[in-house]
Amino acid sequence: MPDSQETTEGSASKSLACATAIRVGGALYILAEAAGVEDAYYGVDAGIQAGMIALTRRRELDYDVVRTAIHDCSSLSAQYPETADAAAFFGAGMSMIEMVLELIGENCSEGSLQRIGEKALEAAGNWPIAIDAEGWGSLVEFEADCQNAAVDVLNYGGTRALREEAGKHALVYRRAAQALR
Repeated sequence: MPDSQETTEGSASKSLACATAIRVGGALYILAEAAGVEDAYYGVDAGIQAGMIALTRRRELDYDVVRTAIHDCSSLSAQYPETADAAAFFGAGMSMIEMVLELIGENCSEGSLQRIGEKALEAAGNWPIAIDAEGWGSLVEFEADCQNAAVDVLNYGGTRALREEAGKHALVYRRAAQALR
C-alpha cells in the first residue's frame, strides 16, 4: 500500500500532467474544429477534465470517461488530415494527451510526467509558424516557461490554482491555432 508521500507525489504528477494537457489542448481543440473532427475531441477533453476534477475536488475518478477518452485519442489522430499545416503538432499533442490520460487512469511510474513534458515540448516545437504571445517568440519557449511555473503554482496555490492557470495558458495556444485559420 502506498504511503501518503507517494500518494501526494502521484497526485502532484497527475495534476501537472493534466495542466499540460489543458494548455496544449487549447490549440488541439481549435485544430480539431477546423478539421471538422471536434466531436471526437469533446470525449478527449472530458477525460482530461474528469482527471483534473477528481484531483481538485478529491473525488473518485470516473475511469469509464478516461477509458473512452483514450479510445477517442486514437480515433481523433486517425481522422486528422495529415496534410494540415499543424499535422505534426497535432500528432505529437494527441500522443501527449493519451499519455496524460493513461497516467491519470492507471498507476504509472513517476517518470511518466517527464515524458509528458518532453512530448508537450516536442509538439510545441512542431508549431508551423512563429507566435506573438506576450514576450514569447515560440510555443516551445512558452511551454517550457509554463512547465516550470506550474510546479510553483501547484506548490503555493494548490490544484485549483494550477487548473485556473492552465486555463489561462490554454488561451495562448487557442490564439496561436486561430491564427492558422
